[in-house]
Amino acid sequence: MRIRTKATFAMASMAATMLTCSAAATAAPVTAAPVTAAPAVSAQTQLSALDVVRGKTRCFSYSYGDDGTTSVTVYFHNRCKHSRGIKIRVAQAKDACIWVRGGDFDKKKFKGAHPTVQSIREVSHCG
Repeated sequence: MRIRTKATFAMASMAATMLTCSAAATAAPVTAAPVTAAPAVSAQTQLSALDVVRGKTRCFSYSYGDDGTTSVTVYFHNRCKHSRGIKIRVAQAKDACIWVRGGDFDKKKFKGAHPTVQSIREVSHCG
């Protein structure tokens, strides 16, 4: 049922896009005005705002946005049955070592001037 619903929505959105594009092409008058680069820049900005980095270690899966200007939030999930630590190194912010119970998930927000995640490692103990 879920796959059928996703396929239906995908087909409907594709048909709506094609209809919108064809209507815009027929309704738009042809002019000799130069095309500005502003829409392309805003489209590029929207695409870069959606950058998400995903990764896995032996027991953890994690993700974080790569476009933070003042903060970056790392989301993580311990997929193992036993407790493990995850060490997150971030440039321009204080590093963190977080102990996570088996099967649990959490998030950690790092604040600073343009913080960037340098590494995420699984550790046997924090401290």
